[in-house]
Amino acid sequence: MSTNRLKTISAIAMSKECVIILAAILIGLALARFIIISPYGGIVALSSGIVIALTVLLRKMDYLIIGWFILTSLMWLIILRLFPAHYYPFVGRGIFWGLLACIIAAWAIDNIIEKRQFTRFDNVQLSAIIVVFILWGIMSLATSLDVLFSARKLLHIVVALVASYMFYDFFSQDVNNIRKVLATISLVILVLSIITIAVAIWSIIAAIPIYKEIQLWFLNPNMLGTLLFVCSPLLITSGFDFKPIRRLKPFFVCLVLLALFFSFHRTSWIAILVSIIYLLWRGRAKLLLATVIIMSLFAGGLTFPLWKTDVYQRISGEQFSGRREIWQAAWNTALDHPVLGTGLGNSPDSIAKYIETSWLKNQYCHSAYLQNAVEMGFAATAMLLAFYITFLYFCRKIERNLRSDYLSSVVRGTIATFLGLLVHSIFGEFGILTSFDASAFDVLFPYVMIALPFAAKRLEERQEELRAEV
Repeated sequence: MSTNRLKTISAIAMSKECVIILAAILIGLALARFIIISPYGGIVALSSGIVIALTVLLRKMDYLIIGWFILTSLMWLIILRLFPAHYYPFVGRGIFWGLLACIIAAWAIDNIIEKRQFTRFDNVQLSAIIVVFILWGIMSLATSLDVLFSARKLLHIVVALVASYMFYDFFSQDVNNIRKVLATISLVILVLSIITIAVAIWSIIAAIPIYKEIQLWFLNPNMLGTLLFVCSPLLITSGFDFKPIRRLKPFFVCLVLLALFFSFHRTSWIAILVSIIYLLWRGRAKLLLATVIIMSLFAGGLTFPLWKTDVYQRISGEQFSGRREIWQAAWNTALDHPVLGTGLGNSPDSIAKYIETSWLKNQYCHSAYLQNAVEMGFAATAMLLAFYITFLYFCRKIERNLRSDYLSSVVRGTIATFLGLLVHSIFGEFGILTSFDASAFDVLFPYVMIALPFAAKRLEERQEELRAEV
């Protein structure tokens, strides 16, 4: 009797629920102490305790991923509405990098404890480009204007690539993992789109410039435009995949595109146009699309004399013509340091000497290609283009061989996004294998999308293996 009782008590003590309860009590005691010191300290302690419990005790990687996507996509709203603006370096970057590190830790711990093999990434070409790029980045530290700063920027890229492999392994385990992430992104982007449209409508009613009103909510409308663009192609092909609302998908997509329009980020307009043209071309609208393109070129040719000679200024507006001065300064700086550049993250300081307009100083290059050339030499720009071309080639090859309609749509959306990124990188420093530092998840989302085509291929290979065994 006593032996059975001891076994029962031991089982309760060793259960996961008991450990979580004890951890919660300890967190509560720590929280009570921190609240006496500072309310913000109490919030941080509680949040940290929850994250640690999810990471180490429960290893709920999917919960952490969903929380990370939601918090980082709503980061500007959270900071502007709940915290003082100077909390951004601590709150924004703390959530972005801290929670991402917890996700990677939970993934690694779970794989080791469950004795699950890490999924092998067998694309030699892309792996070689990435390895050469990282080695080149290490070599560029030798000529960096600020070695520690450049090393930190390089570490950002390395962590992003590790996260990309983590998502590849996570997606390769189960197709439902892809569905969960896309469902989360669908809901988050839909909420952001509704808020953006509501702010725009209010601005129109109040006779306030939409651009200025959106700044009060998102601080930087360009970031909002980039966030909506980078998610839109994937949402068009495979987002909003819920049975109760599946019929409303065209309506939701229109809301997202309308919100993208109200962001007034012209680079994202051009990029999403390229993505949509590709999706139409891959669909059954080739003849209609070709007709529209030919008629547009014909109309453009007839009206070209009305544009005068400065086509760029006609398209971008007088206030944005300063970007050409930045590009020229970046080009001159790249010519001064053509091999290893001036170091990752140092482009604003290094191009300043070639800029005469005062308000244009301390600006980034507004082009990922030029930024790579300035910071790591022209070889880094060549590697960036090689990565895009190689990735798109293998994506198209994978899409042809997929049997699943859903996985095919996911890969097609990824291809459309990266075609848009090819154009977006001309006018902005957002993209793959280039320096970044932000708290919004859009800067990391391209690294997440890298994993999708190869995970889709791996999932189908496993399905074929199961069929062969049966």
